[in-house]
Amino acid sequence: MDARELRHRIYSSFAETGSAPDRTKLTEWLGSDADAALRRLHEAHALVLDSDGSISMAMPFSAAPTPHRVVAGDRSWWANCAWDSLAIPAALGIDASIEATWLDTGEPVDLAIVGGEPTSTDGSVHFCVPARHWWDD
Repeated sequence: MDARELRHRIYSSFAETGSAPDRTKLTEWLGSDADAALRRLHEAHALVLDSDGSISMAMPFSAAPTPHRVVAGDRSWWANCAWDSLAIPAALGIDASIEATWLDTGEPVDLAIVGGEPTSTDGSVHFCVPARHWWDD
């Protein structure tokens, strides 16, 4: 399986289940090459591995709970940050609500994406690091 197909399968797993594929599934797909294939994707900044070599993130999806949850019907996904919580509905082409809180007040964010548009323009998202430096190691 080439890197492109592997990425597609990983993203499909997140989209369908809200989770990264587990070690059993990765081994089923890749055999003994699973660790090396994931490491290559990690080094190419196509995904992020944790210290155990498991998938931690495949942007905009997070494999672990975060303060940013995206909900659509009976499905949900963890987003890595506020920006990614907006990217998930866009990537999946769905209407969704965003479960998060404002950092300055702790109050719930009242935001949904309907028809590709946010239901509110209140508030802002601030990035301390310019996007061009997000992958600086």
